[in-house]
Amino acid sequence: MKKFLCLALGFIMLFSLCACGAKNDEAPTADGKGLLSSFTAETLDGEQADESIFEGKKVTMVNIWATFCGPCIREMPDLQRLHEDYADKGFQVVGIVCDVYDESGVKAAKAIEEDTGVRYVSLLPSDSLNEAKLKDVTSVPETFFVDETGTVIAGPYIGSNSYENWAAIIEDVLAK
Repeated sequence: MKKFLCLALGFIMLFSLCACGAKNDEAPTADGKGLLSSFTAETLDGEQADESIFEGKKVTMVNIWATFCGPCIREMPDLQRLHEDYADKGFQVVGIVCDVYDESGVKAAKAIEEDTGVRYVSLLPSDSLNEAKLKDVTSVPETFFVDETGTVIAGPYIGSNSYENWAAIIEDVLAK
């Protein structure tokens, strides 16, 4: 029994380490365009959105989250603060809530955003977002950075981070 508990604890610790700010580089898309250079989706507020959401922003932090994900929800106030604190540097945060497919899910996601003070845009899954990225997401939160054309310029980062850790990453991405 002790061996089983030690093995289980080892796997939990390994998974925890893999989900706390790990970074994997992503290859460019085969057509040479950015990962999110062409998509359509609806926002949590029912507005239509597409790749133009990135225009005029030097860097957009795309945070994929889920309504069931505690670490996702806990980092949302920090992401809102980053969205505000770095806005004058051409930065924004855009969320993609990956587990919402009906009206009850939209209600739950809106309640989470209200509770956490989030005012940045969150997108709902769509066929084009699923094809571009969501089909490859294996854990949440997953965060990556794109330029104004939707081309990935940093990440993905798996797991949540503190305000300070994200700020250091953002400073580095903005400096490039």
